[in-house]
Amino acid sequence: MSLPDMSKKVLVADDEEDICLYLKKYLERKKLKVTAVFDGQEAKKIIEVDSFDYVLLDCSMPNVTGLELIERARQRNPGAKIILISAFPAVNDLVVQKLGGDMFIHKPIQLEEIDALFTASRS
Repeated sequence: MSLPDMSKKVLVADDEEDICLYLKKYLERKKLKVTAVFDGQEAKKIIEVDSFDYVLLDCSMPNVTGLELIERARQRNPGAKIILISAFPAVNDLVVQKLGGDMFIHKPIQLEEIDALFTASRS
């Protein structure tokens, strides 16, 4: 598998710090520039001042949820892939797409899904 474009920027926002840091480390090994935050309020602040090619948001963070951030993330990063992450079965691709996101990934996260996300984006 070829490596992603080294100039691509990723925002990972998840209140489960271990998941957030795991994804950050994994994506950095793929030569991506990763910003990781642990709550929705911080993600909202970052989205306002920086642009990203990929935005990975946990659906249920305290204060501001990933579902609430989709619209703002889309406005500020119109070309970005916006991916929602959740352990809740009620959330799925259809719900995410209706809200303006691109994709949904169930927890526990499978790294093959993350790899597929970046491989599909390069095609």
